[in-house]
Amino acid sequence: MSNYLLAIGGTGNKILEALVYACAADALCDPNSPGRTPLGELHALIIDVDAACGNTTRAKQAAEHYEAVRAALETTGTPRRGFHTRLSVNQWNMNLAQRANSVAGVTRNNRRDRLLAQSLFSRTEAELEYSEGFRGHPDLGVLFFADLLSHLDATARTDPTDEMVRLLDTVRQELATGQTVSVMLVGSIFGGTGASGIPSVSRFLRERFRDRADRLVLSAVLMLPYYDVPPATADETLEIVVKSSAFLDKARTALQYYGMEGMIRSGEEDDRGVFDALYLLGLPKEAFVTARFYSTGSQSQENDAHLMEWLAARCAAAFFRTSFRGADAHNINCYYYQWHNHEVSWDSFDDESVPYRVAFGGLAKAAALFFSECYPTLRDCIRRGAGRKARAVNYWTAYFYGARRYNAQENARLEKLVQSLYRFLAFYANWLWQVLRTLPPNLRPEGAAEADARALAETYRELIDVRALLAAPPAGQPAGGAAGDTHAVYEKLSRELETLSRTAGGSAYLSAVKAEKDRRAARLEEQRLAVSAQQQRVALWEGEDAHLIDQQTLRQEKARLEAMRRACAGMEVRLALVEEDEAHAAQRRVPQPPAPETGALPRNDLFHPEALDALHSLLTLYGADPEADDPVAARALRLYLWDHFTRLVAQRVPDRRTAAQAVAGMGGGHPTGAGPEAAFAGFTAALLAAVVEEESV
Repeated sequence: MSNYLLAIGGTGNKILEALVYACAADALCDPNSPGRTPLGELHALIIDVDAACGNTTRAKQAAEHYEAVRAALETTGTPRRGFHTRLSVNQWNMNLAQRANSVAGVTRNNRRDRLLAQSLFSRTEAELEYSEGFRGHPDLGVLFFADLLSHLDATARTDPTDEMVRLLDTVRQELATGQTVSVMLVGSIFGGTGASGIPSVSRFLRERFRDRADRLVLSAVLMLPYYDVPPATADETLEIVVKSSAFLDKARTALQYYGMEGMIRSGEEDDRGVFDALYLLGLPKEAFVTARFYSTGSQSQENDAHLMEWLAARCAAAFFRTSFRGADAHNINCYYYQWHNHEVSWDSFDDESVPYRVAFGGLAKAAALFFSECYPTLRDCIRRGAGRKARAVNYWTAYFYGARRYNAQENARLEKLVQSLYRFLAFYANWLWQVLRTLPPNLRPEGAAEADARALAETYRELIDVRALLAAPPAGQPAGGAAGDTHAVYEKLSRELETLSRTAGGSAYLSAVKAEKDRRAARLEEQRLAVSAQQQRVALWEGEDAHLIDQQTLRQEKARLEAMRRACAGMEVRLALVEEDEAHAAQRRVPQPPAPETGALPRNDLFHPEALDALHSLLTLYGADPEADDPVAARALRLYLWDHFTRLVAQRVPDRRTAAQAVAGMGGGHPTGAGPEAAFAGFTAALLAAVVEEESV
């Protein structure tokens, strides 16, 4: 049985990165083996027109370093925890350099196509270069993929090394020999590349191998909206921008398409459906976190990891270990992720809570021990030679004693392997740090700064309503009395807002104003549409449909229309006040918080936030310019990790094995074989074993 993953677009590549760490944790299991036997092999293909996407680069590099570590462990036959699934990652180049680079380019030589494109796309959309991604416009992507896939047979004749051509040939050969082939596509349906690529590529694959439908198992993880993006600073008249406000509508449209088109097979014999399994993942709007950095494409698109991508990797693991044929054909279905917990914890992973805590938590402890103790020692011993310091280190003596006889080439191989372990664990630690940082606010305890920001937003919302009453009091309201009470409430709320602005800071105030502006604008647009619809109904009742309604009801409907118009006018007043506040805030310096909590991780029941923050800070120091090296700060962070080693992974009872005990245990083994690969494999296996407590499983 062969397993393939197609990572489509930026979100698809974020899921691929999460899958790399799932491979390291042996979270992907073989359905044909008893127990939790790790999946033997997974082939991944990256499908993204934005070849320079930062998230794509990060996923590829994490996979490369993972495979370097895994290969060294497997080649030497060293027993180990994790790192069993062979992972190959390729990227489809799509021959973009030899293709038209935009809709305008595709239709340039055909007048009818050009006229059609002009009626469907704005000039900015038509001239957007594919290499920049589709910027949340799946209509552009559908046209691109239709053209690309329709010419794939011609590509096979001219370039047999094309990554998609080779994948299709391999799948065809495997199906011909009677193997079952499982293919999963992953990506978002609220963006551009994923929303257009997943249906296009999946339909192509199902049609391509229709004669082998009994052995081709096809699925997809469809990511619904789960985060917000910062407001765009670009001019929308000159450049395509991505806006969070459009995410839900795009996802809703995409889901309607998947439902109406019968994308899920009704059973094993269904020759019209496409997918054997669909996995839906998303969050309610109140759980969204605004992306810290957000870019629409290229190298700067390296958006933070998120819990939802970890859950998507878990969905992939569930798919690859499940059969969808024969007696198990009842598994053909659409799945959504059920969340049974009020806050994120290891128990949130249900029946996999213990293995996930042990495996993913063990990798985090391995990273903490490696960076706080092992890496500085290994770096010095390898680069400066095995001297007195090396002889005093138990794990160096146990596994690298023969390194003193290595020639330059062998020493370089050892250094490269250690560097791969460094990079992989650094990628993993940074990924965990980002997952904690972006935890949905309604699934974790609220921090003090967040509570202040929420109170500020609520107070500002109340203040806008009061200001609107003062600016346009209700008709017939007498002077004094109620108006005086409104002034008193206004003064009280103004004082509260001023206090909260000083506490929460200017950025929180600006965020509250911008959020309120978006909310008010959306509600006003809904009200205007409702007024327009009511106007049309009243006009019909006064005209050709007059026989359908009596005069009293007509008067009531007219009164309802007038009330809706007054409400609309009130909404316009409130929106104008918010826009005025936004303009004033941009013109003057708003109060800043006295001590901004930049980088502080929220409390959670997965990892110790301060310890993981210390690990992240230590990695930042290691990666800094040598001239900016701060050995005092690095030593303090290393000691902090050493002291908090037993509490790094959140659980009911802290680990009993301290960092000192783990290091002591690492010196009790020996390499399996000779040479730098055997030495490295022995050390890495000992590191992984030393940090996991058997009794905690």
